[in-house]
Amino acid sequence: MKHLATGLAGALVLLLVAGGLGWYWWSQGARHSGNPWLRGEQGEARAQQLARESGMAMLYVIEADKCRRCKLLDKMLWQDPAMASTLAGLAKVRLNPGAGDGSDRVLRRFPKVKTPPGIYLQQAGGPLKPVQIVVDIQQIWMPGVTYRRGFFMPLSAVGFDAVLRTTLALEDPVFDVVQP
Repeated sequence: MKHLATGLAGALVLLLVAGGLGWYWWSQGARHSGNPWLRGEQGEARAQQLARESGMAMLYVIEADKCRRCKLLDKMLWQDPAMASTLAGLAKVRLNPGAGDGSDRVLRRFPKVKTPPGIYLQQAGGPLKPVQIVVDIQQIWMPGVTYRRGFFMPLSAVGFDAVLRTTLALEDPVFDVVQP
């Protein structure tokens, strides 16, 4: 009986150590290691290449150094473990015009963002499609039949994933034309 208890205790310790090592590997970014966030002009060029080669959509996040909402969104959404699978399927670029990494040159092609963060989606070669998030009240705009006809809903990983799929399916969010 004593040997059985010792064996069970050893197996339990081994299981806990293996689980702890697995959690550590996962939490240190292994889940994103093949598809990290890219930054600036060089990162945007690499993301464009990745999008062309893989067919991934691109996610652009326009931030500023001292932006409280940018930091809050990063913590609430981009670092949320529930977002791992959604983010893994995107070529992700962070652009900060004050970073000195060429972001300002890339942002010349973007609509002016009055209050960061600005978020855009793009299929390779397609138009920029805005994702509207009101960080302070944790809401995200869900487009309807067209981009302008939709509704706000709670911001969450599931909500962002739904908005991502809906927004990418819209042909061009600039036009508010009902399809027959």
